[in-house]
Amino acid sequence: MSQFKLFPHLNSTSEAPAPSVTAEKRTQKLSKGALGLLLGTTLAVFAGGGWLLTRQSPIPMTDETKVTPLLVETILASKQSLTGAETVTGTVEPVETVTITSRILGQITSLPLQEGDRVKAGQVLAKIDVKDIQAQGDRATAAISQAQAGVIVARAAQNQAITQKNQAIALVNQAIAREQQAIAQRQEAQAELANARLQQRRMTTLASEGAVPQVQLDEANTKVTVIETRISQASAGIEQARRALDSARAGVEQAQAGVEQAQAGVKQAIAQVEQTRASQKEATANLDYGIVTAPFDGVVTGKHAEVGAMAGPGQPLVTLEGTKQLRFSVEIPESAISRLREGDIVQVQVDSLNRLVSGRVTRIIPSANPSSRSFTIKIALPTTSALMPGMFGRLQLPRSNSQGILIPTQALIRRGQLEGIYVVDANQQATLRWIKTGKRQGEQLEVTSGLVAGERVILSNLSELTDGQPIEIREQT
Repeated sequence: MSQFKLFPHLNSTSEAPAPSVTAEKRTQKLSKGALGLLLGTTLAVFAGGGWLLTRQSPIPMTDETKVTPLLVETILASKQSLTGAETVTGTVEPVETVTITSRILGQITSLPLQEGDRVKAGQVLAKIDVKDIQAQGDRATAAISQAQAGVIVARAAQNQAITQKNQAIALVNQAIAREQQAIAQRQEAQAELANARLQQRRMTTLASEGAVPQVQLDEANTKVTVIETRISQASAGIEQARRALDSARAGVEQAQAGVEQAQAGVKQAIAQVEQTRASQKEATANLDYGIVTAPFDGVVTGKHAEVGAMAGPGQPLVTLEGTKQLRFSVEIPESAISRLREGDIVQVQVDSLNRLVSGRVTRIIPSANPSSRSFTIKIALPTTSALMPGMFGRLQLPRSNSQGILIPTQALIRRGQLEGIYVVDANQQATLRWIKTGKRQGEQLEVTSGLVAGERVILSNLSELTDGQPIEIREQT
């Protein structure tokens, strides 16, 4: 084991003393031969006795290999009240925006507008050929006269059917009268028949006794026969009257059906007149749609067709944006929506004008964007020639009485798009931590994620720190 005396720190787990100055001098006095012999011996030891090294304990750190802790200043992270305002960005937009479309089918004959042109309400924007619509209107006008003639014919048929019905009703009344007359005649004959038969029985008795001549008996028999004949005739008249009554009633029903059919014909003819009149009105209205006008004062921001192209119902012609009424549209985070109410007066910073513009919150859309969890706010802006749609703006939102973790800006480390800090871990070492930051508040910065209250943040010597480096805290606050 004597060969290891050249490297005493490899033989023991305890720290060896550093070489003395005398030993160093003796080493310097060695001849070149002695140095060569020493080097050869050393290489032989490593080559032939390497197996011995593998059986030794790990090499302990000496005072020279230990890392000296870096003296740093720190601060304890804690929650503090957040002050100031939160800024959100939005866009100036017109309250009135419309894409004007064609309402008819026809060729565009005039469209003298370009993007950026200003127009007045009622100004002609486009003209569309309406010759086909004019012809359609003329056909509708002719059809009205024809339909009106059909109404006259239908009403005449209705009057005729009503007359036939009245005639049938008259026949029913006549049949009823004949029936009643025949019934009365039969009742009268039946009454006379009873007297005649009584007289016949008397004459028969008297004739058999020889009290009256045979002639009187024959007269009584003849009278009975005549009355019985009258009764038979009256009964036949009743049956005939009843058959006539049934026929007349059937005629009334048929006449009623004719009347109803005639009335339906009149309604159909009137409906035809109304339909043709509606077609005429539609054609007349469509003639007016051949001239497209501006609904309000504004600026043309889009032109979607050209002269000579065919326009169809719903086809865009131009896009018009109003300039009289502007508003600021901005998306507010869900966490800040409670800070605004409809009617609130707010300040909007318009960058292009380099000034603040006062506005009033007119609408809060009560539905959040599912991806960003934000709400759209509409703010009415004053009418001014300097404001224009599309301008960029910033809205200052007052913070609520909330708390957050603030750190001094000097503790922040930036590497490209990443932001981080060094924190002290349980082993008194510096640990690099990537964080997300929020708004700046004076010389402090809000940490939104990556740091919790109670952790100690390193403030000094950041350029000399490495991840896992031992540190010594100089001052704690």
